[in-house]
Amino acid sequence: MYILKPILDKNWENTGKMDAKRIASQTEPEGLVKILDIPYIDDGEKAHLLDIYYPEGTTEKLPVIIDIHGGGWMYGYKEINKNFCLKLAEKGFLVASINYRLAGDVLFDDQIRDIFSALKWLNENLKEYPADMDNIFLAGDSAGGHFSCVTTAVNLNKDMQEDFGVPYCGFDFNAVAAICPAVDLLSPNFLMNVNVPVLLGDKWRKSKFKKYLDVNRIISKDFPPFYVNTARNDFLKKQCYKLKDILERNNIEHKFHDFDKPLSHVFNVVDPFSKYGDMANTEIAEFFKARMKTKV
Repeated sequence: MYILKPILDKNWENTGKMDAKRIASQTEPEGLVKILDIPYIDDGEKAHLLDIYYPEGTTEKLPVIIDIHGGGWMYGYKEINKNFCLKLAEKGFLVASINYRLAGDVLFDDQIRDIFSALKWLNENLKEYPADMDNIFLAGDSAGGHFSCVTTAVNLNKDMQEDFGVPYCGFDFNAVAAICPAVDLLSPNFLMNVNVPVLLGDKWRKSKFKKYLDVNRIISKDFPPFYVNTARNDFLKKQCYKLKDILERNNIEHKFHDFDKPLSHVFNVVDPFSKYGDMANTEIAEFFKARMKTKV
């Protein structure tokens, strides 16, 4: 067993307690349809459930946001992002929030396969909901931001799809929001490096999935537009600037916003009701809507 895993487990146990307090202190937005715990793989696994949210009274198809929660790859569940997703739905979106199995129980490639299974389900079933399948966006925070980058890369590249044993999901992403994202787990950085053996297993040095832990190694010039944000107290701020540099070097359209305020890591996810949380989420909504395909 990886010697540091018990320490990581304890850290995420404490994070879970803080998240439970935060969620209990917040009041869910009203006026929204909330369809909960839909199995995207019908195996009884909580990790294979997703939620769908959209405004009540919706009579037309809405652009879709698919959200991948963060949690250091080892922790989390869709409910920690529920109010964030609901606030995005309020802004005129259908939002699908997905679970996936966690590192420590499975490896990184299993997690990517879970995400693609959720995407496959959405591609096959969103026609039953008020979803505009021509306008689909991806969002992820922290480790979910890393997943959003990897998911985008794999969905664009047949060789990468073969690596993971997943098919093209059936749609492309118009744009992606990477919120305080993790970007590079391979460059010297203990905070990032400590996760690698948990993600790739004991033989991580030889894993064919190792390259996927550094977004710079998998990005391509055909990536869709990206929105990236960070703040003064974001412990992944340098990682966010690294993604900004990667996007610039590859001439990928992007909006980068360092709020430069004493705001926490993923501040707009953990407190979407706050002034700056709402400001960031409004920026995401506007960034996405500006990149919708024009209907003929």
